[in-house]
Amino acid sequence: MPLQPITKTRLSEAAIEQIKELIVSEDLEPGAKLPSERDLVEALGVGRSSIREALRILEIMGLVEVLPGKGAFVKALTGDLFIPLSEILTSQKESLQHHFEARMVLEPAAAALAAKRASAGEVGRLGKNLENFKENLARQNLVGLIRVDIEFHRLVANATDNQTIAVLMNTITRHDFHGWKAALRTNNRPRKTVTEHGRILEAIASGDEKKARSTMRSHLLAAQRNLGLLKAS
Repeated sequence: MPLQPITKTRLSEAAIEQIKELIVSEDLEPGAKLPSERDLVEALGVGRSSIREALRILEIMGLVEVLPGKGAFVKALTGDLFIPLSEILTSQKESLQHHFEARMVLEPAAAALAAKRASAGEVGRLGKNLENFKENLARQNLVGLIRVDIEFHRLVANATDNQTIAVLMNTITRHDFHGWKAALRTNNRPRKTVTEHGRILEAIASGDEKKARSTMRSHLLAAQRNLGLLKAS
């Protein structure tokens, strides 16, 4: 199937659909290399930023793997969003535990630092992110929820005004999506996340370091309990 220039409003979403169609129509096997960013830009008639966002979301979906300096490769035709959650929890429990252990070390402290240092602009971006989460929840757009959830935690890290923390958080979000994908698939977790993110945002906006730390910690613990990684208290 030849790729066609895109004219839709949400360019990245349209690009996602065409890349998925390319994978299916060309019967690309896992490990097959996709066209380069430049080729996709030229074929689809959109900007490089739209292509990068599309590839990132496809990576979140488990359809492709993006290797820096090498390109994007087909990972699976169905994506692990379609694998039963119980199967993921059985096969990846240890990696999920490691994911949350790392975040428990980093994120409560990052939230406290963000409460101390966040600018008005950074608080505004967190507020806009929360509204985007609500919109995706209303549409029951799981992929959108995952993307916006990841963005929220990166925005908190950025608000610390500490480049090392921001880089560490970016590394976690770029290379370890399992925690976000799994947690947001549990019953009522997206709806609870709206409330929990709101509390974290409120603490950061008010400059309450202690509350920011505790609300972020509670948020991460709740996600782990929903996944059965911790016993409910």
